[in-house]
Amino acid sequence: MTETAQTQPESIDLQKAEDPRDVVHRTVAALAQGMGVIFEVNGLRALAAGALHARAFARLSGVSRNSRNKGSLTLLVKDAQELADWVPTLTPSTARFAARVWPGPVTLVFPTPTPASTCLFHKLPQALREGLTLDDSLAFHAPAAPFIRDVLRLFPGPLVCRTLPDGPSGINSPELSDPENGFSLRVVSGADSNEGEPTIVSIAECEWSIIHPGALSHADLLKRAATTFLFICTGNTCRSPMAEAIFKVMLAERLGCGVDDLESRGYVVTSAGIAAMSGMPAAANAVDVLKARGGSLASHRSTRLTHDLLNDADHIIVMTGDHLDAILEHASEAEPRIRLLHPHGLDVADPVGADRETYKRTADAIESYLKPLLSLIPV
Repeated sequence: MTETAQTQPESIDLQKAEDPRDVVHRTVAALAQGMGVIFEVNGLRALAAGALHARAFARLSGVSRNSRNKGSLTLLVKDAQELADWVPTLTPSTARFAARVWPGPVTLVFPTPTPASTCLFHKLPQALREGLTLDDSLAFHAPAAPFIRDVLRLFPGPLVCRTLPDGPSGINSPELSDPENGFSLRVVSGADSNEGEPTIVSIAECEWSIIHPGALSHADLLKRAATTFLFICTGNTCRSPMAEAIFKVMLAERLGCGVDDLESRGYVVTSAGIAAMSGMPAAANAVDVLKARGGSLASHRSTRLTHDLLNDADHIIVMTGDHLDAILEHASEAEPRIRLLHPHGLDVADPVGADRETYKRTADAIESYLKPLLSLIPV
C-alpha cells in the first residue's frame, strides 16, 4: 500500500479483530515504513509516528501544534526504567514517582537535557531535538493500553505521539484523513478500560506540579508520590492495625501536623494481613487501647495482603519471622524493603482473644519498637 493510493486511514476495531497480535504487527510495520497511525485506545486519542522517520515526524509536527497541554509532541516510553535513558538528571524520588504513575494517564515534563549531558536525546538529529522541545522541556508518556505497549515493545526506535481532543479540531479533524498527511491506520477499541486524557505534570528537580488536569487528580498523585509504610500481621485486626495507628500518631508529632494531614505531607501509613478476612473491624481491646493513646481504629477494616500493596510500599514491616518468610517466598523482590518490627528480630506475640491489659502491653511494646524505626527514617 503506497501513500498515493491511500485515500483515508484504514480503520481497525481491536474488539472485532480476529487476532489482535496481527493488528500490532501491522501497526509496527506501518510505523517502520514511515507512516503515521491514529490511536483511539483506552480513552487515549493520539497520533503516532516513528521519531527517526523525518517525513513522518514532519507530518506529525505539522498537525496543529499549540502549547504543552494542547497537542504538543510527546515521546512514548515503556516504563520509568526507560525514562532514565532520556533524563540524565533523574533522581531516585522522581524515578519512584514515575514508576508509580506509569503505565497510566500521566505525561511527565522535564527540562531539556543540557548539551553537556550524555543521554539518548542528544543522539537524535538536530531537527528532531528541536521539534520535540517546547518551552525548553521534553514530555514523556508511558501508556497503559496493552496494545500500544506491545507496539512500543516491538518498534525498533523511539515513538512520538500527539494527544488530541475529540471533535473537528482533534481526532476527527478532516486533515487527518488527507492522504498527504500519511496516516495509514486508525486503530480503535471499544474496550471498557478507559485511560482517559493524561494529567500533565511538570518535574523540576524533586518537585512536581500539575500544568494540565486530566484523569488523575492532585490527590491521586499525592498518594502515589508519598512514602508508604505497610505494617503486616496475620489477620489485620490486632498487631498491624495497632502498629499503623501508633505510627501515624508518632509520625504526625514528628512532622508537627495532624494525622489527617500525613498524606498531604507525603506519607501514607497502612496495614494488611497475610490471612486476613477483608472487612473485619479491629479487635475491641485494640480500639480501646489506641483511643487512650490518641489514635483511632474505630473505622479500621481488615485488608488482605496483595502484591499491589507490597509493590507500592517503600517500607514493609512484619510482626514475625513466619510473616517475613511467607512474603519473601512469593515476593522475593520485596526483600530490600522488608524488615521485622522488633529491632532484634524477635516475634511480636499475637494478643488475639486476650484481655485489655495484654493489648496494652502489646501496644507499649509496639511503640517502643517503632521509636528506633522512626529515628532511622528521614522525615
